[in-house]
This record gives sequence, structure tokens and C-alpha cells, in this order.
Amino acid sequence: MSKKINILIASSLVLNILLIGFIAGNISHHFFTDDPFRRKPAELAGKLSPERKKLFLDTMEKVRLENRDIRKQIRETRERIFTILTAPQFDEASYEYETKKLEELRGLIMERLSHATRELGRQFNQEERKKLAEHLSRPPRSPRDRRPPPDDADPPRYPGRNPVDRMP
Repeated sequence: MSKKINILIASSLVLNILLIGFIAGNISHHFFTDDPFRRKPAELAGKLSPERKKLFLDTMEKVRLENRDIRKQIRETRERIFTILTAPQFDEASYEYETKKLEELRGLIMERLSHATRELGRQFNQEERKKLAEHLSRPPRSPRDRRPPPDDADPPRYPGRNPVDRMP
């Protein structure tokens, strides 16, 4: 082969390897994190007084520990769903059962978070509850973007939208 074709093939190979690496890296950030959509509680805790900060962080840690077994069950259920989907014969009844179970587990996680938020709401004053509502109204950040928000990020990200509408 000529030198130009060899260079073309080599550069194409290098670019394809880089593209595959880029795609695999992006996918791994989503699938291989323990809880890909969890926000760091320190974001809100930095805006609270020291005793409220401790209360908030302790409550969130308690919820995280309570939900650890449920997250494990969710992973197992998802694996069973994927197994059902990739089986030679599609078993619709099993698929329905597993998806309902998955929905119930996700609902249980949200229920526990909602109860923890209610407990915090009872103990926080109005200004602290506003900060909590704003924190809960923000969509989770991408797993790749773990930088703290800028200091001027106090206004809600969605102007005209009431943060309380999205509280659990």
C-alpha cells in the first residue's frame, strides 16, 4: 500500500480509539457511580448555621444508609429486567412483575426522603426552609460536574417557578 493510505488508516484508527474512549468515559460516569443523581448535601449545608448544618448532614446520612439496601435491590431488579429483555423468549408477566417492583422500590426511596424533609422542615425556620426548598428544586448535577455552585447562585435556576412545587 502507498504511504498516504497507511497514514489515512492509522489516523482513522487513532481517531476511532479516541472516540470509543470518550464514549466509554461518559457512560462510566453515569453507570458506575453508587447513586448517579445524588446531589452533595454540602451544597446546602454551607448556607446553614453550624447546628443546623449538623442536623441536615446527619439526617441525609441517615436516609442514605437506610436506602442503601433498597439501592442494592434496585440494581438486582434492573439486572433481572435486562435479563428478561435479552432472553430468547420474552416473558411479559415476569417483566411486568419486575418493573412494578422497581417502581415500588423507587417510591420507597422517595418516601423516606420525603419523611426526612418533613422532619427537617419541622425544625428549620422559614429562611432555612426556603434554602432547603431551593436546594430540592434544583435538578441534580451531572456526575461529571461536581464543582460547587458559584456564590451568586442563590436565585432559583428556573425563574418564575416556585421551588415548593417540586418538594417531596
